[in-house]
Amino acid sequence: MEFLLRFKENNPSPEEEDNFTLHIYPHARVILGCAYKLARDKDQAEDLVQETFYFALKNFHQLRDRAKCKYWLFSILRNLFLKTVEKRKNWIEIEFDAVCENLHDNNKMNPEHDFLQKELKKNIQCALDTLDERLKFPILLFYFEGRSYKEISEILNIPMGTVMSRIARAKVYLKRELIQSQSSPERPE
Repeated sequence: MEFLLRFKENNPSPEEEDNFTLHIYPHARVILGCAYKLARDKDQAEDLVQETFYFALKNFHQLRDRAKCKYWLFSILRNLFLKTVEKRKNWIEIEFDAVCENLHDNNKMNPEHDFLQKELKKNIQCALDTLDERLKFPILLFYFEGRSYKEISEILNIPMGTVMSRIARAKVYLKRELIQSQSSPERPE
């Protein structure tokens, strides 16, 4: 990422360089991975990470517990992403290849299987696109990032019970949407 390279070239103060090297940079890969999953676009993901790191460096003095830096970075990323989503509704798309890997059977060359898999991806994406952001982010972190309830609670700065409740509500909503999409012959796009 260009930003990380330019940071070193701009001769940061020793304190900034220590903050970056010891506390922020070790989480770069995880933050970038999450940004990719949210944005599904390389350039937009890198922009989000760059903004996240810039904000973190600028406001590093506000971080009280250095051990929670990763969760603080996730919170910054989440807030920046939600601001972006507010500006551009319907921007988020999720890569469902990981989900659909489990749906593969021995009929990989079967056109009917391929068609059904594509339809399932489309239906899941449509259902997620209509999901409220407060429900979408916890379910993304839980199922696509493999985060625990406790980690999600710390990232989103909400109680663990709220995380569990939001994930449960999101699952109910997604199940209902998917059942409706299966029963309706043509779903408008």
